[in-house]
Amino acid sequence: MRASEFLTAAAQNKLGPAYFLSGPDRFLHEECRSALVASLPAESREWCLAEIEFVPGRLAREIEGASQMPMLGGHNFLLFSDPEDFKQAGDADHEALAAYLERPSPFATVIFAAVEPDRRRRFIQLLEKKTQVVNLLPLARREAAEWLKHYVARAGVELDTPLAEEIAARFESSNDPRKGGPAGVNLLWARTEVEKLLTAKQGAKRLERGDLDLMVVFREEHVIGKLLEGIAERNFPRALENLRALLASKESEMLLLWSIGDLFRQALKGGGAPRFGGRGRGAWNRWSNPYSTQEIAPQLQRKYSRQEILQALRQVRQTDLGVKSSWKDSKILLEFLVWRIIVGRGAESVPAFELPGPAVEA
Repeated sequence: MRASEFLTAAAQNKLGPAYFLSGPDRFLHEECRSALVASLPAESREWCLAEIEFVPGRLAREIEGASQMPMLGGHNFLLFSDPEDFKQAGDADHEALAAYLERPSPFATVIFAAVEPDRRRRFIQLLEKKTQVVNLLPLARREAAEWLKHYVARAGVELDTPLAEEIAARFESSNDPRKGGPAGVNLLWARTEVEKLLTAKQGAKRLERGDLDLMVVFREEHVIGKLLEGIAERNFPRALENLRALLASKESEMLLLWSIGDLFRQALKGGGAPRFGGRGRGAWNRWSNPYSTQEIAPQLQRKYSRQEILQALRQVRQTDLGVKSSWKDSKILLEFLVWRIIVGRGAESVPAFELPGPAVEA
């Protein structure tokens, strides 16, 4: 199943009993989650949707909630995620999952999400065999162009196919050309720049080729890379300075969260990749990571323990939920996130504190 099929099923309230969202495109992961949330009436989301971070040995207890009658609404949704992609799942978790999938609850949909699952593990093999797998791979240029056309159409703006493909091509990347893998489009980055373009062309009914000159072209010393380097080196003043500069320039908060999370995921899975063709960090080419996370990740590994990396990923997730809630100043949430990551503070040990200096106002 492709992401588009899952999104359509969610919007039509036609999801089945069990799904496995599997693949490296974190933007599509979030699109699937957002579609699930949007499909639920606001007054019943708190009761019908449970987002659960997987803890080894506890799956049997957690999945019991799927068999309970919904308090409000007609259906329960349980969304399981894990920064380590269920690598620590043991025999008890495998048995609990197998037992549930043999007789899934008619009252619930259970969803497991993993970015880079190890297909050699029994737990992952069970998910692939007994659930509906949703492949979340980066979209190819033509697919991404269609997505962009539909996206701008929601704002009442027309975008023809050749121009949409040209925009999508600007955001293609592939980690290693020697592997011969297909390039994929970073949709979050593309969407962010298209949003800026629509803001600059407010009132326009159609995007023209000349409008592309207004799009930000990626530069070698991109300030997002500087923010990530500050975090990797645990240099809070530098990281905070660059974060505030990004926020003042109207950079997407979701893009910043994605970049920080991607950096820690790269570090968790083992670090960076070598440079190719002598191109330095951030060079504008289809083979480089747009935000240089693969090159910065080894720096982070030298400064953070594995436990701190996992904790940071959880904090990114908490902040993501906070930014999407009714919090009035998401800038403060982002500054707080960077502070907590760099000083190594978990949520349970954070005292009252004051950030140095006021945040830059928009």
